[in-house]
Amino acid sequence: MKCFFAFLLSISVTLAQQPADFGKHPFFQHFVGTWKAEGELKGEDGKVITITEDWKGSSGGDSTFLIDGTRTINGETKSFKWTFTHNAATDTYEAVLTGSEGDQPLRFEASISEVNLTIELKAITGTNSAITVKEVFTDEKRETLASHVTFTGDAGQVTLEGVITHKKQKEP
Repeated sequence: MKCFFAFLLSISVTLAQQPADFGKHPFFQHFVGTWKAEGELKGEDGKVITITEDWKGSSGGDSTFLIDGTRTINGETKSFKWTFTHNAATDTYEAVLTGSEGDQPLRFEASISEVNLTIELKAITGTNSAITVKEVFTDEKRETLASHVTFTGDAGQVTLEGVITHKKQKEP
């Protein structure tokens, strides 16, 4: 009997460690497709940074969710890629943002609410400085997403903040 329970325990541990298909995840399934975004970030000095993006979200299968696109900041366009992964053993999510020109990747810890369909991403960028992105769907169809972006400096002050609005594009 002890062997039977040990067998069941080993199967349940193995199944718990299997990553879910990101394309069917309650949150990420809404990211699948082509999106366009625009918004502004305002610096503590009052300067405004305009941002537009074109990106596509897709499942990388059982282990990743990918967002590939281009971002134009104040007229300069660069490619970017987000790679989301899930650690089943700790039930935590991570996102890595990479650029096109050898930029250093940024690692974000991700907190996802499957109930509210929100995500909060946070990257520590210095001693006390960080980038935080809170993403919330703003419509019932989950076709509009607001990204609230906040950069903080080492003294904890907000150095840059704003909202980028993403709209899912209709497939032809």
